[in-house]
Amino acid sequence: EHEAPFIYYEERSIREKYPVVGGSENGKWMMFFNRVNGELDRKWQLACQLYSAGKLEGISCMKVSTGYENPRASSKTDGVLIFYCGPCSDEQLMLRYGRNLLEHIDYKSFAEYMSYKSDAQTGLGTRATGQRVNHLYKLSTR
Repeated sequence: EHEAPFIYYEERSIREKYPVVGGSENGKWMMFFNRVNGELDRKWQLACQLYSAGKLEGISCMKVSTGYENPRASSKTDGVLIFYCGPCSDEQLMLRYGRNLLEHIDYKSFAEYMSYKSDAQTGLGTRATGQRVNHLYKLSTR
């Protein structure tokens, strides 16, 4: 896919169980994987299976980056899985959701952590566009 930046996935029953909260309370966990060696595609398939089976607690919907040329991307070889959940102001709940993701999806990051950021932070830009603080919470991936 090169014509759209992301592919979205949601199921109505799960979205109703974990609705996306309004406005500034939205947020997401992010996992970055190599797209060149097929790892991103394999992790996306796994994430969709886990989500459909109801194993990704708190995740209302997900998306994966495509081969679309994205000027906000930090890497040409990596892509991202995004797991939407909120409210971003509930740190303990977001950390619980993040730990559950790490229990189900093997994730080893070069930064040794998985980060969560609010949609408001997304609007401010990425590291590639000069934004220095790019997360609210993080969990170790060691």
